[in-house]
Amino acid sequence: MKILFKYTTIIALLLLSGCEESLEEININPNQSVENPSLDLLFGAIVPGMIGQLVQSYEVPGQLAQQIAVKNSEVGTLTHDEDAISRRFWETVYSENNGALRNAGFLIFEAEERGNQVYQALGKILKAYILSYTTDLFGDIPYTDAAQGFRFGEQYIFPKYDAQSEVYRAMLSDLREANTLLETAAANQRIDESRDLLFKGDKGVWRKFANSLRLRLLMRISEVQDVQAEIATLFENPGMFPIFESIEETPQFVFEDITRWPFQPERVNSSDIRLSSIVVDIMKGEGNENQISTRSDPRLSFIVDPTETSVANGTPEFIGQPVGIASDIEEDANRSLLSSAFRTLNTFWLMTYAELLFIKSEAIHKGFITGNAQEVYRNGVLASITKYGIDETTAESIAYLEEVGNNFVGNEIKHLAIQRWLDQVNNGFEGYSVWRRMNHPILTPGQDAVAPQIPLRYFYSSKTTDKNQVNADEAINRPPLNGRNTTFQKVWWDRD
Repeated sequence: MKILFKYTTIIALLLLSGCEESLEEININPNQSVENPSLDLLFGAIVPGMIGQLVQSYEVPGQLAQQIAVKNSEVGTLTHDEDAISRRFWETVYSENNGALRNAGFLIFEAEERGNQVYQALGKILKAYILSYTTDLFGDIPYTDAAQGFRFGEQYIFPKYDAQSEVYRAMLSDLREANTLLETAAANQRIDESRDLLFKGDKGVWRKFANSLRLRLLMRISEVQDVQAEIATLFENPGMFPIFESIEETPQFVFEDITRWPFQPERVNSSDIRLSSIVVDIMKGEGNENQISTRSDPRLSFIVDPTETSVANGTPEFIGQPVGIASDIEEDANRSLLSSAFRTLNTFWLMTYAELLFIKSEAIHKGFITGNAQEVYRNGVLASITKYGIDETTAESIAYLEEVGNNFVGNEIKHLAIQRWLDQVNNGFEGYSVWRRMNHPILTPGQDAVAPQIPLRYFYSSKTTDKNQVNADEAINRPPLNGRNTTFQKVWWDRD
């Protein structure tokens, strides 16, 4: 669901940050008692607090997954300051983000204390969402005791790092409970529509978000844990476990203030943010070992323009930004830059309907549920195209849909992985996780990269582990790291 949001008007709720702030410093509302915070205000501050990290995910994970290539970027050459990036990300999640995670934890606590099942459920969904992309980057992280510094116990100020398998168990449990809480909540327990920036107060669609997110997480761990029965239950019982049924229902965050959209044309150096040559080649119907069609992808001309030089010559051509060039001296006129349509899109999907269909197709392919994997896959590609408002009836769209559908059989995992990776090219969190789990597209370090392989996780920065050394050391010394806190160790669910 699409909701316009004036980013600068939200009141940030600053809750307790570890042991650095006292109870007296908590600022929720100057006209309201600290002991009785507004559930509406707590809820309303969570999504605005976390959205910045989501829309900026193209910068590092998106470049590691080679969806985006920023001109002369250190991430492309793998010379970026990994310690600083890791530390900043960790601190943003656990201490900053305008208190997003802390507000989610406090919302769960306060709503439970007051018997408000609806806001308790929403707190659980948003906590799971924030920490899902965090655990996928790092592996073991604080989850059970996270976002509860307001309790003042030592276990909350220095929370343990839960094993990633336990993090997933807890996230799935929270989402399962959220569905039940929303289903059984009293009719008079409502969501403040004016503060619900995703679903405008619709409890039924929040239930669908909880269950659709469960499917994302279940499929993520499907190579390391038997999740067949749980996936089947979700897909086969829409009454008990409703899931998204259309593009319109999915969570779309829209910036009314275009200056907050990182790709907008007035932003300094925004023209340096480009689709990688790998993405462009695949969309052109090329891509060598990553090719999925010989037809042009209709999404390509929506996202980028043909090069200025080729248009001037009367032979429009799309040329992506090569990955990992240390000093690119090529004129901008010879690269495809982001289109006006994409620069003014102002929309970030927390989850797309296409993704859900690709998950369903994969579940059918793996024998978890019955159905036609090819047909569901084609519908997923169609949903990915039409979410941008692209006409599905054009000759280009029809030809592309027909060919990718025909090429699917025998190449199922390759097609599903690449289409999920293409579906939202500016969502680096998902692209990076899809690439690591599904091993497609085939990627190699850029031409000037200084490392022999692409990093597989964020490592724990010494500046963050020093603050919680005992618990951090325990996580580092157990599997899967086994004492090696490096970017080349795999997280628990990344088996192949």
